[in-house]
Amino acid sequence: MRYRDAGVDLDKHWAVHKAVSQYLGGARGIYTSSLEVGGARLTLHVDGVGTKAVLALELDRLEVAGRDCVTVNVNDIVCDGFKPLAVVDYVAVEPQHLDKVPRVVAGVASKAGEVGAQLLGGETAVLPGVIYGIDVVCTVLGIKAAYTRPPAPGDVLIGLPSTGPHANGYSLLRRLFKPEEEVCGRPAAELLLAEVADYSPVLKAMEEDTVAGAVHITGGGYRKLKKALGGLGAEVAFDVPCLFREIVKRGVEPHEAYQVFNMGIGMVVYTTKDRLGEALRALEPLNPRPIGEVKQGGGLLVNSIII
Repeated sequence: MRYRDAGVDLDKHWAVHKAVSQYLGGARGIYTSSLEVGGARLTLHVDGVGTKAVLALELDRLEVAGRDCVTVNVNDIVCDGFKPLAVVDYVAVEPQHLDKVPRVVAGVASKAGEVGAQLLGGETAVLPGVIYGIDVVCTVLGIKAAYTRPPAPGDVLIGLPSTGPHANGYSLLRRLFKPEEEVCGRPAAELLLAEVADYSPVLKAMEEDTVAGAVHITGGGYRKLKKALGGLGAEVAFDVPCLFREIVKRGVEPHEAYQVFNMGIGMVVYTTKDRLGEALRALEPLNPRPIGEVKQGGGLLVNSIII
C-alpha cells in the first residue's frame, strides 16, 4: 500500500511545494523564512496535525490535537534557531462539532505555556460541505535565539527518539489500523494518539554551541534530512520500534515508509566529533543516540534504504 492509495500523493505534494516557494520572501532556513524587525529576527510558521485531528475527534481526545498543533510548529522553528513567543490557532469544523472547539483550544493554550509562548487569538470556522470532521492549524511567532549552520563532513548525527508517528501519515495509518485492535501489545488508539515529542530543549544546546543544527523528521520523512545535507551524504542506522515494523508488515514498502514516517527518530541533530560528549549530556532528557556521520558524498542511506 502506498500513501497515494490513502489520498496523498507525495510527488504532487512536493511539486506544489516547489511551485509556491517562489513567492516566499525573507531569509530562508530549512523550515522557516524570517525578517528583521527592530533589530530582532522574527519568523512566522504555520502547520497543522492533519487527519490525526479526525482520529482525535473520533476517540474524544481533542486536547491532543491542540497540543500537537503547537509542538509540530515549535519543533520546526527550533531547527532554525528560533524561540517561540506567541501562537494563534485556526479550527475548522462541521456544525455538529462546534461545541468541541474549546477542548482543542485548551490543548493549544496548555502546550503554548509549556514552551514559553502565549496564545494570542485564533479563528473558529464552521464549514459545512467543506470540512468533514475537524481541521486544526496553528501559526507560531518565533524570535531568533541561536545561529545554526548546515551539516559538514565529519559531523556526527544524533537521533532523538519519537513517541510514535507524531502527526504524519495518518490518512494511511487510519487505513492500516483499527483504533480498538491491539498492536505491539498495546491498543492501537493509544499508539496512534501519543503526543508529538517536544524537542524544544534542543534550542538551549544550540545557544550553548553544543549542537550545530537540527532536522525535524516530519512530512516527507527522511527527505527532510536529505535536503538538509545538500550534496553531502550519510549512512544512518537505528533500531525501528515495533509500530513502524508493523506498518511495513501490513504492506507499506520500506522505501515508502521512510518517506512518510519518522520510523522512530523524530529529530536528527548534528555536532562536531569533539562536541559529541557535551551534546549527548545536554540532550540527555531526550534520550539521544549517535546514528551516523556526515560524509563528503554518496547520498543518504537510512537503515540501508536509499532516500
